[in-house]
Amino acid sequence: MTDLDVPQRSGGGHLGRRSSLARPVIRAQAVDLGFWCATAAAGLLLAALLRRADLLEATSFPLVWRTPRLGPSVLLPVLVASITLALARRSTRVRWPVLLLLGFVGSLLWSAALATAAGPDLSSGLRPPTAYLAVADAVDDDPLAYLAHWTTPLLDGSPSTAADGSARPAAPAAGMPSAEQVARQPPGPVLLVWALGRLGLGAAPGGGGVALGLVLTALAAASVPLIAVAVRSLCHETAARRAVPVLVLTPWALWAAASPRAVTVLPAAAALAVGVVGCEQGRRWRLLWALLSGLLLGVTSLFDYGAVWLGVGVAAAYFVRRRPLMNVFTGLGALLPFWLYFAWGFSWPDGLAQARADVGLGTALAWLALDVVVVLLAGGPVVIRALRRIRLTPGWPFLVGAGAAALFGLCAGLAWGGVEHTWLPLAPWLAVAALAPRPRPDGPGDTVRAGDLPLLLIGAGALGAVALRVLLSSG
Repeated sequence: MTDLDVPQRSGGGHLGRRSSLARPVIRAQAVDLGFWCATAAAGLLLAALLRRADLLEATSFPLVWRTPRLGPSVLLPVLVASITLALARRSTRVRWPVLLLLGFVGSLLWSAALATAAGPDLSSGLRPPTAYLAVADAVDDDPLAYLAHWTTPLLDGSPSTAADGSARPAAPAAGMPSAEQVARQPPGPVLLVWALGRLGLGAAPGGGGVALGLVLTALAAASVPLIAVAVRSLCHETAARRAVPVLVLTPWALWAAASPRAVTVLPAAAALAVGVVGCEQGRRWRLLWALLSGLLLGVTSLFDYGAVWLGVGVAAAYFVRRRPLMNVFTGLGALLPFWLYFAWGFSWPDGLAQARADVGLGTALAWLALDVVVVLLAGGPVVIRALRRIRLTPGWPFLVGAGAAALFGLCAGLAWGGVEHTWLPLAPWLAVAALAPRPRPDGPGDTVRAGDLPLLLIGAGALGAVALRVLLSSG
């Protein structure tokens, strides 16, 4: 409970009232934390049983444990989390542009700090996966020709060869993506790595690439200000301000550092922010805003097949604000990149078809159970609070978009392994409901009230992320 939630009074009565109101808040957070611990423990036990039963592929199993490596580097994410929690209460007092900048810097530092704790040295977790470097190296000087042949190797039944006919590199260690797994994803992350390499940030497949990894981490962290802007528009500024610490210290940052796939969260967040802000009352050039939102959704589709369905959240925001014509321009904007992909020879439907996992019912159910475990661990205790407050949040269009993207991934066979990466663009929107006030305001005109800042849940989630970083063999 913060000052904005409690009527201002003078004297000891005010302090006593704040203390009496804070106790139920802490008690509610403790209940959420206890429920999260119990469900996460049950989920980890289930994951261990699934792994022992050999129902899932060991190469794509996300929860592979190792002997803990405790060293001085583990103190770095603990320090970043402590500073962020100490500053979190001031999120309602800092100037808005400064808060957005702090959100970006905090997210970058948190992701990088978790990466340095991976070991065996400080820079290991900041290097991009070698498979992306190897595949990007095959692009050579003609990215359009490479894009046109992106789906050829797997569709013709020869996944062991690259698009130029050369042999693919050997499979990496367990837990790391192989060249074939990279080819089952959209080509956007590989082309991004190639483009950054042309700017002097490349690295040999055998090592290096810390500068490239830091740039990729920064691109993913840049989504935090965009998400805060979208929440400010659809909810209100107080909720957006309190959402920043939640977005910064997300355990999902375990998979954001130096990951080309994690960059998907940036165009996805930009598409939602542009769409939501563009349909505000009194906003000029609304149709251009809608067109730009669609273009960004089309760009998102080149990075992830399922994240493009976050556009359902944009359509829901248009519905809330009664802007039906904007749906048409957003749809047209989204189709333009698809047309360009087709003109350049890349068939998006063929790419989606080769990404689909053909598994039996038993394996699909096993993966679904494991996906729930991953969401619990990667979302942290804040997920439990968000689930309880879904019906209270004015930001429900964000949840509709994230739910549509997750449902598409399940129906299209994209969620059988790797959701810690593929659902990362959805993760921030799932946490929006955690900032909903209880009880819900009587009318939509309330621009001050928001749910209390769940510092206990944020801190517990950060501590859990550090523990996972130490225990997981790969991110």
